[in-house]
Amino acid sequence: MNNMSSLRKAEIEEAVEILQFYQNVIKSIKGSEFKPKWSKDYPNLEFIETSIENEELYIYTENDNIIASVVLNNRFDPEYEDINWIANAEPYETTIIHTFAVDRNFTGKGIGKKIFNQIKRNAIENNQKTIRLDIIDGNIGAQNVFEKFGFKYIDTVEVFHKAVGLEKFHLYELLLLK
Repeated sequence: MNNMSSLRKAEIEEAVEILQFYQNVIKSIKGSEFKPKWSKDYPNLEFIETSIENEELYIYTENDNIIASVVLNNRFDPEYEDINWIANAEPYETTIIHTFAVDRNFTGKGIGKKIFNQIKRNAIENNQKTIRLDIIDGNIGAQNVFEKFGFKYIDTVEVFHKAVGLEKFHLYELLLLK
């Protein structure tokens, strides 16, 4: 049995298991301060499979169970291009975090921080200038977590997202120093 815990690229055979992971997270956070407004429609199997095929979906496992998942790429909504970001960075110099989730049974154990530190190390090794993300309005839990990780609030924009409709998103950035 694989006891190693680390962030690794997901395999296409794991897509259904990853979908189940997100569905379990959605159920478990009802009534908490985490409100990503995900649903059965998003993150969906098509999003997961596409993210795996693009080698952008990472999972963190413990004893062969998925306990965290995140999509990392350098693509953001076009509406975010005119934002006054801290770093003057091209897309290829930017890591964007999407759909970051940790199993509720493992929250408060430093796993999110461990994963984030791995993301940060990888970004620095790949000569990235900055890490950015958006957090949907009302997801106070995620805002608190990323602020603890050192992210700075940049701006709030209203964007139409097919999964949630027209919503406000809070934009955050972490400048990477070599």
